[in-house]
Amino acid sequence: MDYSSLPDIFALTIFIVCFRPLVRRVGAHVDLWFLGWTFVLVHQIALLIAPTHGPGAIVAQLAAIWSSGLCGMAFLLCTANVPKHRISTEVAAEFLIPTLVAATLVVFPHHAHGMDLGAALLFLAPAIHLSLRRRARTRPVLLFSSVFGVFGLLVLPHAWLHPELTAHGAISLLFVGAGYFYLNSAERYTRGVVAAIVGLFGWGLSYPVVELLKRVAPQVHINRAVLELPQYLIVAGIVLTLLQEHMQRTERMAMHDPLTDLPNRRLFEERLIATLEEARENRTTIACLVIDVDNFKTINDTLGHSAGDQLLRALAVRLSWHMSPRDMLARTGGDEFTALLAGVNDEHHLRFIASAMMSAGSVPIAIDGHSVDVRISIGIALSPDHADDIDSLRRAADEAMYSAKRRGGAMLAFAGEE
Repeated sequence: MDYSSLPDIFALTIFIVCFRPLVRRVGAHVDLWFLGWTFVLVHQIALLIAPTHGPGAIVAQLAAIWSSGLCGMAFLLCTANVPKHRISTEVAAEFLIPTLVAATLVVFPHHAHGMDLGAALLFLAPAIHLSLRRRARTRPVLLFSSVFGVFGLLVLPHAWLHPELTAHGAISLLFVGAGYFYLNSAERYTRGVVAAIVGLFGWGLSYPVVELLKRVAPQVHINRAVLELPQYLIVAGIVLTLLQEHMQRTERMAMHDPLTDLPNRRLFEERLIATLEEARENRTTIACLVIDVDNFKTINDTLGHSAGDQLLRALAVRLSWHMSPRDMLARTGGDEFTALLAGVNDEHHLRFIASAMMSAGSVPIAIDGHSVDVRISIGIALSPDHADDIDSLRRAADEAMYSAKRRGGAMLAFAGEE
């Protein structure tokens, strides 16, 4: 029994057991990452406890080579878990089945010649399937399926003599495919993402490199630690990426309203301060709009808080329709929204935008099968006309909003208007 793998098994167990709960809120794709590493752990344990002969040796060999293929499949599904090239369950099975069949034939070398040929032909199934189902295919998945099929044609003449080439080649394609999909799906190429992509490609290419050295230079033996370097890269990349995703999620939660997903008061004030400074330098005008729902308490009392929440979410969407990329809409209170309009051209332009927001916000909203009438009041203050600092500007817009409410509501009012 080779105990040299015990440190790797121990480290991998700690990684799976301890790190998984820390990142469980990042997303469902984390489960696939850790499922893949669980298969790596199974692979290491199978090699550790494998006897030299007997039925136990066959079971251990089968577990070791199957777990490698299942790990590659888990990583492939994880990296392809985005809408633009998601792999369906049927196509995933068509990738996995020929890989496991080819792996099984390595463990059981005494079999009929036709089984090798049949296993090689199975690699054509994904490409044929996707060519017939146009709606289910995407460009990256179709390309990978084509490569999978070409591989099956290339190994077809050699499948009987060298079944290990077919099995290891298929496993190699799964890891390389995972790297390819990750390369296509990554929104940003951070250090963690790049490390994981390089590790996936390196892990996949290690299989053909080892097979090539066995035939070309059998006296050369690659150190096990060298072959495991891609795995360390992937672990480091995954840890960095998941931690970054967790930090971004935490930061977003701190800066956004959980009900409407709009910026909260803190983020709005930071943006307002920066925009005010920019406006002073460029001598431009900005507008602050305070928007409040009329009779919101009555809606909450009669229809319930759930209906009130639905109303606020719908209103947030409607008001956002009239925001340009430079503008910002935030939820700054229970039923209060505040908008920042940067680069206002003139009062007519501002009145047009505010009137459009008033119209959109006053259309009845369907809640639980009921049509709920909505009325909003908008107070508007300009900088530098009405105020030149954040507190004064907000206060002027707030007073204008209450002035609109005193005049009956469902209207907009400028600061200083009576």
